[in-house]
Amino acid sequence: MDFKQQVLFGVPVLIAPILIDLGVGALRRKPVYRLNDLLTNLTLSLLTLLASVGIAGATLWLYAFVHQRFGLLPLETGSVWTWVLAFLAYDVLYYWTHRAHHRVAFLWAIHVVHHSGEDMNFGLAVRQSALGETTTWPFFLPMAFLGIPPEAYLGVSAIQLVFQYAIHNTYVPPLGWLERVLVTPSQHRVHHSRNRRYIDKNYGNVLVVWDWLFGSYQPELPAEPPVYGIRQSPRTWNPLTLHTHVFVELFHKAAACARFRDKVGCLIKPPDWEPPSLRRERFTGYEDDGPSATFRKHDARLAPAPAAYCVAQFLALAGAILLLLWQPDALSAWSVAAACALIALHAWTLGALLDARPGAWRLELGRLAAVAVLGLVAARHEGLSLASAWPLIGYAALSGAFLLRLRASFQEEAPSRGPGVLTA
Repeated sequence: MDFKQQVLFGVPVLIAPILIDLGVGALRRKPVYRLNDLLTNLTLSLLTLLASVGIAGATLWLYAFVHQRFGLLPLETGSVWTWVLAFLAYDVLYYWTHRAHHRVAFLWAIHVVHHSGEDMNFGLAVRQSALGETTTWPFFLPMAFLGIPPEAYLGVSAIQLVFQYAIHNTYVPPLGWLERVLVTPSQHRVHHSRNRRYIDKNYGNVLVVWDWLFGSYQPELPAEPPVYGIRQSPRTWNPLTLHTHVFVELFHKAAACARFRDKVGCLIKPPDWEPPSLRRERFTGYEDDGPSATFRKHDARLAPAPAAYCVAQFLALAGAILLLLWQPDALSAWSVAAACALIALHAWTLGALLDARPGAWRLELGRLAAVAVLGLVAARHEGLSLASAWPLIGYAALSGAFLLRLRASFQEEAPSRGPGVLTA
């Protein structure tokens, strides 16, 4: 199956559970989606898809190289036992990969994108870091050294990915005896909770045995409902800020240390590690958001018209990313780089609009101007007629006209309707 087919079949598989979840929430009159949160999650998933294409190809090549040169066991792809071994190996390695991304500070700075979501739903499942693939693949190389073929590695990773997606669910209650066998939605709700009792628990993906063996199992307690998110909420919908806020904190912390080994320790020790040489007058840390019982979600809501504009711009962003992935060889390297820069800028300004930040509409207007100008420059660079840039110019002009009409509305927050309502 080539990449175009993967996109063709993968996008509906990605979107369908979210649509079903929305429908179930509407029928139960207990929605678990907010528009600003959902748009942010989907934007992050598309940025991750864009960043992962090249990385995944390189890491798969490396896996195949290690398997061919250094594989210890002559395991056949057609053997059932190969797949059983691959499944178990992937599951235990996933446990330690996941645990490391919580307990090593610079890995947490990457993984935190997923945990910064404050709603538990299928949208949270696709909320991933665009840098995630760069730090997870080394943990699975032992499978290649063991002799597990690339086909089995890819197969079990796909199976476990589907399972991982499914456990991001707020409706399914604890499942009795299955809680001692499988990782369940109840256990994963605990994992995504900011409650102190629940932090750094339930790292497993499919089998719960690893959490039992290594002391990280925690059941969901009826007396302590999970409150989702992290202890130091970034308070933003901006995808670029969500990728960088913990890195900023770590580097500030390292800069405030007197000893070099403590500076390095800030990156490789647990995120909550206190360096002995930390100079408190230079770094006090970021304030904890307080007890989970009184925690309030970030929810800078927009009036309906600006919210509709944000939805339209998200669809334009999604179309640009999928089009770029669909025809990666249609443009020169320069044009691809320019398109990626515009996509990053688009994600940033969309986040600023969703945050209802003062002056965000001016940033958005600047982005639209950049789209029109770079569209003309790219057409000339690619040897195309200037008429080929008219669709981009038309999009920018039409969007700009609506934006100018709505600019005052972007400063006005809509009234809150409760934490679970699908509104802007």
